[in-house]
This record gives sequence, C-alpha cells and structure tokens, in this order.
Amino acid sequence: MSGMEPSRRALPSSAINPHRGVMGLLMIVVFIAGIAGVVVALSMGHAAAVLSIVLIAFGLIAAAAIC
Repeated sequence: MSGMEPSRRALPSSAINPHRGVMGLLMIVVFIAGIAGVVVALSMGHAAAVLSIVLIAFGLIAAAAIC
C-alpha cells in the first residue's frame, strides 16, 4: 500500500529553529558578561585581565555567530 506512507516534507525555511534562539541568547549573555567584566577589571586597574576578558568574549561570540 504505497498510499499509506507518511509524507516526509521538508519544513519551510521560515520555521522556528530553537538552536538559533539559544545561540542568540548565549551571544547576548556573553556580550553583557564581557562588558561587566571589562568594567570591573578596569575599575580595579587590571589591564591584563581586560585583554583576556575581551579576547575570550570575542572568541565565544565569533564561535556562536559561525554556528
């Protein structure tokens, strides 16, 4: 009975993808945490910590944007 097979239609490209939503939320959280870390480290006078925070935050945001 070939008429009884379930259809395997592809979802339209406008369908909601939860992976994109989670990655978008992660990017926002990393951005906010990076800004907070830079402000705190600058207020304490730790220039090396600021550089580390910026590089790590930028790396995480770039990795999330590529996914």
